Amino acid sequence: MRLMFHMKVAATYLNKGMFHISEASACIRNRVLFIDEPISPSEKIYYEACKKYYHMTGKPLIAISSRDDIELASSRRIRLGIDEDYNTFDLEEYLNKFCQILNINRNDVDILKVQSGSVLAEIQIQTRVNLQMVYNNISKPEAEERMGKMKIFFCFFGDLAKMDQNVEFRNNVKLNGDWNRIYYQGHTYWTGALNSHRNRGSKPYYCPVGWRRYSLFMKNTGTDNGRTGRCICYHGTKFEYGLAILLSGLKPASAAEHGPGVYFSPSINYASHPRYSEIKKIPLEYQNSFSQSGKYIQFVLECRVQPSKIISIQKETLRATDVSNPNVIDPNIKDSEIEWVVSIKHDDREIVDFDDPNSAITCSGLMVRVTNNHPSLLSESQWWHTSHLCANNRCCCLNADLTDLKTQKKNGVTCSVVFD
Repeated sequence: MRLMFHMKVAATYLNKGMFHISEASACIRNRVLFIDEPISPSEKIYYEACKKYYHMTGKPLIAISSRDDIELASSRRIRLGIDEDYNTFDLEEYLNKFCQILNINRNDVDILKVQSGSVLAEIQIQTRVNLQMVYNNISKPEAEERMGKMKIFFCFFGDLAKMDQNVEFRNNVKLNGDWNRIYYQGHTYWTGALNSHRNRGSKPYYCPVGWRRYSLFMKNTGTDNGRTGRCICYHGTKFEYGLAILLSGLKPASAAEHGPGVYFSPSINYASHPRYSEIKKIPLEYQNSFSQSGKYIQFVLECRVQPSKIISIQKETLRATDVSNPNVIDPNIKDSEIEWVVSIKHDDREIVDFDDPNSAITCSGLMVRVTNNHPSLLSESQWWHTSHLCANNRCCCLNADLTDLKTQKKNGVTCSVVFD
């Protein structure tokens, strides 16, 4: 197995190590060429966001463009970012450790171009290398941990053209507030099923009150990205997954891939239960990144599913139902119809896709809720306390003391969503 590295430098990028791995046109072993090629302003913003993810989580943002493209020539590329001062950076030590993660020999790596200051590096994996093996190795949790210790804050494996599109997309989203929505009185708000004369499949769409939506659609693609005729639903997610999407526009490689049936809900209130959506206390040093007064944050994926792929509609499974009230969880949706089982048997695609209109499920937005206290104290979350709710953070990701929360609830302590 053999890799070819082609390193270029962006001397303007904060004097930190920045590695881009992509196709090299030639291989010049042990010859180092120096060039001066600054990165674009949008790239600088993008990588600063990725570094923020790394500093907040202690882990690199590891992303893969698509499993469907794993054997394509355009996927034989890796892009890395390293939070390291180049003046003290040990390139040889880094390469040895990185090769160990990929399970290749250091002698199979050729360095072409390097420059002090910020570094852009490009490598190509030759055709005889098994890409599935590289994919598997780079996707392992232990690889994430080892890269974090190496101060790698970003790793992208796959089609770099798609990744570059995401760089520009995230920059455009931040500059164009019309793409995003705040669902609350005084902002975007309605009661009952929305009647906007748009084809959203056969299921009603209700206002996700209390949430902020960040669009994940690409601009000027010439397609509606599979929105027409699809039903809107929600899928709770972990903090790190949502943060990765919010900051970079990329889905991390560690995102779980499910079996032939995937569960979604037409109710964001149901999807936000800590059994499905992790609750995270915002670190003080990063509080201004999300809110001036917010203390806790949650992420939920807004998805669109082909109606024909909804193979079953089921009752809630959190034991929250009250026989005297069929709408304990959500006033708009019966507890007996609040879980959708979506089939993905037709192919081996991932749980959701961000821009493939042929996928059974597309992710159209990231829903974010910020509160000034623990969200279990919200009025719309009171049903949590009569449902399954445990102190095991592997089951219910409360990230708070359950006994203390129950005491606050008993004492009448409340909570509000914030949008500052």
